[in-house]
Amino acid sequence: MDSEKALRQLERVYQDLPIDADELIVEANFSRIFLNALGFSDLEMIPGFGIQNLAVDHAARKNTDDDIFLKTQSNPYLYMEVKGRNVNLSNENCAPFNHAAKQLKGYLRHSQSKSVQWGILTNSRHAKLYRKHGKIIHPVTPCLSLEGNVRHVVKKIREKIESPPKTLIITVYNNKGGVGKTTTILNLAAALTLCKKRVLVVDFDHNQNDLGDALNINPVNGKIVEMLSSKDPDPRDLISTYSFKHPRAKEAWEFDILLSDSSLIAGDIDEAKFKQLVKPTALRKALEAVQDEYDYILIDSPPNWRIFSQKAIYASDVILIPANFYDLHSLQNAATALTKFIPETQDLRRLQTGDFGPVALPIFMNNSPTKPANPILSLVREAIAQIIDNTKKEFKRDLTPYFYPKMTPGVINHEMMQIPRMAHIAKADFLHRPAVFAFKPAYEIYVNLLQEYFL
Repeated sequence: MDSEKALRQLERVYQDLPIDADELIVEANFSRIFLNALGFSDLEMIPGFGIQNLAVDHAARKNTDDDIFLKTQSNPYLYMEVKGRNVNLSNENCAPFNHAAKQLKGYLRHSQSKSVQWGILTNSRHAKLYRKHGKIIHPVTPCLSLEGNVRHVVKKIREKIESPPKTLIITVYNNKGGVGKTTTILNLAAALTLCKKRVLVVDFDHNQNDLGDALNINPVNGKIVEMLSSKDPDPRDLISTYSFKHPRAKEAWEFDILLSDSSLIAGDIDEAKFKQLVKPTALRKALEAVQDEYDYILIDSPPNWRIFSQKAIYASDVILIPANFYDLHSLQNAATALTKFIPETQDLRRLQTGDFGPVALPIFMNNSPTKPANPILSLVREAIAQIIDNTKKEFKRDLTPYFYPKMTPGVINHEMMQIPRMAHIAKADFLHRPAVFAFKPAYEIYVNLLQEYFL
């Protein structure tokens, strides 16, 4: 079916479906035509796609000359979870939406879904698109209304699924200093490199230049402003390569780095003028120019909520928030980022681009003792409980999953992802190299962090 014919048919189906059509009616009348409009033929989709003892409502993948998806049922590319029109998908904070989203994410994370890159949640009145990158599943659109908007929604989703970015953009952020953001970024970059991933590290904390300093590399001067203020920002000419040759490795271990700009030191710049020169979208647009050259882009942001941290958050797909085990303020500031700063950025992104993002990952604890004394552990848990309680009262949001991601209804689990205090990590700073490249225990710890969050 050609795309225009499918769009016209989809518009008719949308209008003709009963306002309270249940899931079976939506499945029978809407789902196939919606996938047709997204560019999939009838031979490129399978209803009730089986993964072990589960059944995804629809799976789809483009055929090749010798591989018809309907026949081989191999390597699905997209899943679609369908609900009845009576299921509320317009309110992303309500229980029906959260249940449906959790169901779709469960299918996407399944061990037999490794080839799947996209998920769509729809009840024929609304549709939301999710992207999968390794272990990360994040929404790339808000819940889009199809009312009088069918063509726009189809076009937006189709553009996304037909041109998937290779990279995942991650900002490591806490508006409290001293939580180990730069150390985290350098060692994640090193660990990803050893996992055969192509990595770009971005030092967007121009005032401190911690990333460049940690690697003993000088910042650039004036070039970042020039690049970001251009009509089509492209960082390729400003990217350098950090290389480390381990004596027992055949080849050097390398990742790329976009250094900070020494002309952007706080107090020396006119922020109002900078905002006029550099659009909010500039950093994200610049990184999109190289999004097919890297598997991961890691951004180091300032420990504040000013112009550079705002642009770093805006540019991201996901936010990784470190806190310090012994620092109450780092936990409180992490909660502020989750309830205020990240939602502000999501609203701005939705307004300016129509996209959704970024999303926050669970908080992890840096500098943790291997076996914390019970009194200290009790104090930390009491502080977290107070933060969660205050946030529920003030913002009507439950931050429990961000502090305790393995907590489930009826099951108390205070386990958090932690990076222990290690002499190797401190020693590596003095050697101007990532600890992961120099010390096996550090490598094992950060690979565990990668497997917990990303791989």
